[in-house]
Amino acid sequence: MDSRLGFKPVKTKRAFEEVCEQIRAEIQSGRIAAGDKLPSERDLAEQLHVSRATVREAFRTLEMGGVLTLQKGVKGGAVVMQGDVRPITQTISDLLSLGGLSLGDYTEARMCLQKEIIRLACERGTEEDFARLEANIAATREKNSPSQIEDRTALTLEFYAILASATKNKAMEILMSAVTEPLAYYIKQIGVDRTWDVAESRSKFVQHLRARNVEAAIAEMVTHMERLHAYMLSKAQTPGS
Repeated sequence: MDSRLGFKPVKTKRAFEEVCEQIRAEIQSGRIAAGDKLPSERDLAEQLHVSRATVREAFRTLEMGGVLTLQKGVKGGAVVMQGDVRPITQTISDLLSLGGLSLGDYTEARMCLQKEIIRLACERGTEEDFARLEANIAATREKNSPSQIEDRTALTLEFYAILASATKNKAMEILMSAVTEPLAYYIKQIGVDRTWDVAESRSKFVQHLRARNVEAAIAEMVTHMERLHAYMLSKAQTPGS
């Protein structure tokens, strides 16, 4: 076992939580990095003076939190992940579905983030970024039947991921993913607003990005988001929808 790691015996009632905290502390200190394999359940249990079941519970908790991945087999074990946005996304989705977060607050926060992402994309976006957005829009135009909603939703997520990548800011990419993916659930449930040409709106939006016209790009996006919000609200308030 690596003697450099700073694990200490655990003495609390909820031992698995302290195990989690110690593993996180080791990662934050830099003594454990992404891709590193942790000691085995048995070795870690001995070092921490806890049961293997406690270590196993800690590993599973950190796996759900996107910190570890648990690999099976002879060469398996607990490996530190690069980082996973899914726990953040799932939390937002749960809050929306359980009523802990209103659709209005969610939309407002998403709109605020979008504005800043658009500002950065206008400033830092490249021709390659804009071409990728246009290719996405062209693919979206082809997915216009109700049976293709899964594909269309995937393209929507991709559109916003490309837009976020144009900021050249990894944190913005993570935040965009966290607030966009919960939207996919609603789109799949309520269907696409057939009275609104989303592809056309996005084409205009990209034109404004190319022209580095921040205010026009923001205005086009806000119009789209406000219309989508109104559509989602109308479906939520319709009996049987």
